[in-house]
Amino acid sequence: MIIESDYRGYRIEVIAFEIDDGWDADVRIRRRVSGTTLCAGHLNRRKPTAEVAEQSGAVCARHWIDRHGRAG
Repeated sequence: MIIESDYRGYRIEVIAFEIDDGWDADVRIRRRVSGTTLCAGHLNRRKPTAEVAEQSGAVCARHWIDRHGRAG
């Protein structure tokens, strides 16, 4: 599990889980102040390890915040 508690005013939570042929990740992006979930989703990462899937999910979350988020 990766938790980044303050990326531009948002909290990023990434949890990897194993599937048949690799690892995927669930990602949640929340406003740090209100705790409101702005985006949640399942990423079909198909990565070789849980750590790699989580890191990839965190990068995707940061890109989403950079495009759609507002500074906290």
